[in-house]
Amino acid sequence: MSELRKHPRKSVRTEFVCRDESGQGELVFDSGDLSAGGAFLLSQVLFEQGERLKLELGLPGRTVCCEAYVAWVRRFPGPGEEAGMGVQFVWLADADRHALEEFVAKLRLEPTR
Repeated sequence: MSELRKHPRKSVRTEFVCRDESGQGELVFDSGDLSAGGAFLLSQVLFEQGERLKLELGLPGRTVCCEAYVAWVRRFPGPGEEAGMGVQFVWLADADRHALEEFVAKLRLEPTR
């Protein structure tokens, strides 16, 4: 899967606040990894592949708001894996995308799943 990624991802635990496409409800997820193009959200509560979400991510000094869709779901993790879902960001304001790219670039490189 990594050969299809446009953005390098880094292992980082950060909090995402999630709402469905209508903006209703609220769930909080921790990320397992993060890139400028998406994230892996750790959870036993999973959305369906293709669902669109509104996400907020707290970065130092700012909150990044974006829209994403669920690209894939891991319902039954194998040994050494965690349940969760991969989300791909489909909309970010330019300033938020830049802030996210800078944040990820500053993280030290760690192995990912």
